[in-house]
Formats: sequence, structure tokens, C-alpha cells
Amino acid sequence: MKKLVLLAWLLCISDRVAAQGLNQAFQITPENARANVGDSVNLQFRVRLDERDLLLDTVPRPVGSLPNGVRVLSVEKMHRTPDRIFHGRAWLAFYRPGRQPLPVFSLPFMRIVEGMRQATIRSDSAFINVVPILPAGNPPLKDIRELEREPPPWAPLAIVALLITGLFLALRRRRRRAATVATRPELVHDLPQPPAEPYGIALEKLTRIEREHWPAKGEVARHYQAVADVLRDYLEAAEAIPARERTTGEVVWALPPHLSERELRQRFHELLIEADLVKFARARPGPSEARRFLEQSRSLLSEWHEARSPEEAADAVR
Repeated sequence: MKKLVLLAWLLCISDRVAAQGLNQAFQITPENARANVGDSVNLQFRVRLDERDLLLDTVPRPVGSLPNGVRVLSVEKMHRTPDRIFHGRAWLAFYRPGRQPLPVFSLPFMRIVEGMRQATIRSDSAFINVVPILPAGNPPLKDIRELEREPPPWAPLAIVALLITGLFLALRRRRRRAATVATRPELVHDLPQPPAEPYGIALEKLTRIEREHWPAKGEVARHYQAVADVLRDYLEAAEAIPARERTTGEVVWALPPHLSERELRQRFHELLIEADLVKFARARPGPSEARRFLEQSRSLLSEWHEARSPEEAADAVR
């Protein structure tokens, strides 16, 4: 019995490896073999897939964490040429000198004929020589301008006095305005109401989707699409990201830094991939999985909302 289980496991692994490696290639080549520290390095992507394969995303992304001293500036959407080869570009910056390995990029795909739900193809290895800008050692600094004259010692006190005066005048004008409104109650109804906050709108939409019970009615694809659209609409309203117009990979890499910390970017990408599988690969999860998908989306929205600074939230309301 154990031998049969082991044999079945080996066959499964061999099928998975063959599905990912047969007639596939992901080449990554730097435009220049040498670059200065901090320069923008152009990388060329070339991807060849098996004729049975279908890309689930057209924007490559690094595998795991980036090495120290490496920063991804931008990643371009890949385009397919008539020979069925995908081409794309990315721009990176290297801040450590020496022979540096290029990050490994990956793309998700699926093979419809063999029933594979999702797999990834990874780029091959490549290197680039990063040249320091300054010579080795501690060369003396040259052409340093003379230090500018320091401001007089009373300058900070004058600045503080101006700030206090401006604050006093602003509070005085606000009190006069409030007193005028209080004496004329009819003006209170004419004041413009503040717009609804994007986070509250998103939560209300998720609540309405939950009440529809679409998975129980056989409309699983509609449920997943609506929840994913709520996440994209929140990014458009709160962060001015045109999320509805971008693919999964493009909108994931468009996230600002405060929405990408603590694996928030990875969780958002997994939710969009799950919705894409339902939409394009005709995956049909059950009602319990659909509820889990909605709850994970609601939790991600909450963490996005908490990650925004008070100043950003105040600006969004104004």
C-alpha cells in the first residue's frame, strides 16, 4: 500500500514539473552589462509558453523579498508578438557595487488541457556589474562651497511669534463665523455636507453583497466580481489609483508603500488572483469559500484604512 501511495505521489510531481517546464522559457537580460550605483537599469523580459498555457497576469513580479540594495522602480506590462513570444521591460536600481544577481521574477499561468488550476514560471538567473561612483578609499572632498551664514539668533523667536499670531487670528475668525451661523439657524441646513468617506462606502457595499447571498443562488462569479470591484473602487476613491482600468499585476504594483506593508500587497494579490480564477478559469468555489473571500476582503479594507495617516484621512474628507 505504501509503495502505491509513493508511486502516485511521484507521478503527480512529475506531471507538475513537466507542465511547468515543457516548452517554456523565461529569459531576463539587462540592457547593459555594467551600470553605476543608483542608475536606472533596464531589464528585458522574454517569455515563451507552451501552446496549451494561459497567462493569468501580464506583469512579472519578484519572487520573495528583494536583496538588500536592490529597488524595483517600475515593471511594464508584457505584450505578445505574432510568434507567441511575450516581451516586457522593468527598471531596477542597484545601490551596492560589485557583481550583483538580478532578482528572480515570476508569472502565474494555468494549463487548461491538464486541469492545472495555477502554476508559476520563473525567470532564469542573470548578473550585472555595478560600478561605484567614487574611487576606492577615502578621497578628499573638493569644490565644497563655503557654508552659508547662519540666521540671527532671534529668527526662531520671530517665526514662533508669527505662528502664534496667525493661529490666534484663525481661531478668532472661526468663532465669529460660528456665532453668525448660530444666530441664523436657517443657514445650518444650507451648509454643504461632507462627502462620504471611502472606507464607509466600501463596507456598506460589502454588506449589501453579503445580503444578496449570490453563491447560494448559483451566482458565484457575480459574488467574486462584486467583492473585487469594491477593493478596486476603494483604491480609486481613497488613493486616486485607476484600479478599474488596470490588470491584476498593474494594480498590485501601483499600491502606495503604506498599503503594501505587513504582507498587505501579497494578500491583495491573492484575492485578485482568486477572483480571476473564478472569472476566467470558471472555478466554482462553494458558499463557505465565498463567505471566506468576502471576510478576507473586509479585513484587508480595515487594515488599509488603519494604515492611512490621520493627515491623509483628513485630506480625503476635505
